[in-house]
Amino acid sequence: MEFLAEYDAIPTADAPGRVGLLRRRMKADGPALLRELRERRPVFATPVGVFVTRMADVMEVLSTPDVFTVGVYGPVLEEALHGPFMLARDGADLHWHDRAHAQLMLPAEDVAPVRRLTARIADDALDRAVAVARIEGRTTFDYVQEYAAPVAARVAREYLGFTDVPEETLHTLSQRVQRAVFVNQEKDPEVHASGVAAGKELHDVVAGVIARRRAAATRPGTGTGTAGTAARGPADGSTPHETPPDDVLGRMLRTSLPPGTGRELDDERINHQLVGYLIGYQQNAAQCAATALKELASRPDELARAERAAADEDPAVFDGYVWEALRFHPFVPSTPRLCVRDHVLAAGTPRATPLAPGTVVHAHLASAMFDGTVVEEPYAFRPDRTPVHNLVLGHGAHDCVGKYPARAIVPETVRRVLLRPGVRPLPGAVRDLDYAGTPYPQHYTVTAGATASS
Repeated sequence: MEFLAEYDAIPTADAPGRVGLLRRRMKADGPALLRELRERRPVFATPVGVFVTRMADVMEVLSTPDVFTVGVYGPVLEEALHGPFMLARDGADLHWHDRAHAQLMLPAEDVAPVRRLTARIADDALDRAVAVARIEGRTTFDYVQEYAAPVAARVAREYLGFTDVPEETLHTLSQRVQRAVFVNQEKDPEVHASGVAAGKELHDVVAGVIARRRAAATRPGTGTGTAGTAARGPADGSTPHETPPDDVLGRMLRTSLPPGTGRELDDERINHQLVGYLIGYQQNAAQCAATALKELASRPDELARAERAAADEDPAVFDGYVWEALRFHPFVPSTPRLCVRDHVLAAGTPRATPLAPGTVVHAHLASAMFDGTVVEEPYAFRPDRTPVHNLVLGHGAHDCVGKYPARAIVPETVRRVLLRPGVRPLPGAVRDLDYAGTPYPQHYTVTAGATASS
């Protein structure tokens, strides 16, 4: 039976029955459910909120933060971060000040150096995974645990500046926070408490990192300079001081805002921002590396083309394969918003829908990217699509603040794999991502190829 017919047959008063069916169908075949809604009931009211599935309507929701706020998850996020963060605010001075500051700390100029950094870390991780597999007599390794997650964490350490924090700490704690804030639909109190505790632990870890970096920057003597080189002494021959590494945290520690901007860039504010960057980055980067490879491997002809593109010195064409793969499996398929005043969604169209204050609206990015009224041949795999129709990194006031480095890290992590002979998903099991009962891919088996030096 089609979803809407089965849903409508359940009495309106039976909210649990309707929600149960919705969740079962979404889990069993979300794309098919969203396609039916997009074509027949694009603005769909349910007991858990209004589902919005057309491109124009999703963009309207995400582009109108004075009407559709992040109030659904904002308070939980700030509880987990133990302080304010731009992703939890709309339009307030904190949101725009911190977002402007973030764009200075995570600029487009970082794309090339971050790409080189990712390539180095990824090649090293592949070498390690292959070597360990050989030592242990294995012909495969776990792509998520031995490659994607460690690469994401090591890039976070070197680029964001989580100096001397174990990669497992970054990965595990960030996963607990993100799960509590963004995917705890049932509001499980244990998941919530775990996320808040993990956020506090991350806050304290980063406070220690900041304190050590502050102390090192003022300690006389020779130290490590930018990128780990020895610091040069002052030209006047006086005692040199240690120069902070040119990572994001180093930039933040060296930055002072002009008077009158409303907020001082103190260490607590730096802490909240840096932890917030990690929460928005670590799990998403690891997941994208897994799902993009899975989607490419599921299409042998496209995989072969992507392999050829990967060998080109200019990665622009190859990157299109990764972002198109992620269109089929975005890491954020839907994002909730809270309607805070009376509003007519899709006004002037047959689907115009009045929304009252307090309505939760689910903007389905995964559906919008397949809206055939806007996207040409939505179900065809086309790596040359216009970026306008790709919402993987979000849209509007809360699009990905780290979009520039993300455009380097995500495709390069996948590219290094396709440049490595023999490292590929297992034939016959290319779609077998194992979530291990969590919202995130935990295991994905790939064949172990050669080391870079062999």
